Amino acid sequence: MEKTVLPLLKARLGISSEVRDPLLAAIIKGIVSECKETYGIELKESPDHILFVLDWATWKYQHPEDGVTPRSIQFRLKNLIIKKECTIDESDMG
Repeated sequence: MEKTVLPLLKARLGISSEVRDPLLAAIIKGIVSECKETYGIELKESPDHILFVLDWATWKYQHPEDGVTPRSIQFRLKNLIIKKECTIDESDMG
């Protein structure tokens, strides 16, 4: 995920050098880890997951003090959680 999102994040933020790469990579890894460890969501290289991580990483970079995550990101995260739970329920029924 990091190799895919990092250049997109740099482009969105207008960063052309590699000076901030370690920070940006840490943000991306943190989001992927939080999704897996906290919410049980395995993010894949699908377009919707890539854009989700990109949007969340952009917000985290621009708001280092954290604060309230935007509702659009919260909404998408909740949808991923619901989708995961529905997939688990469907596999139990078979």
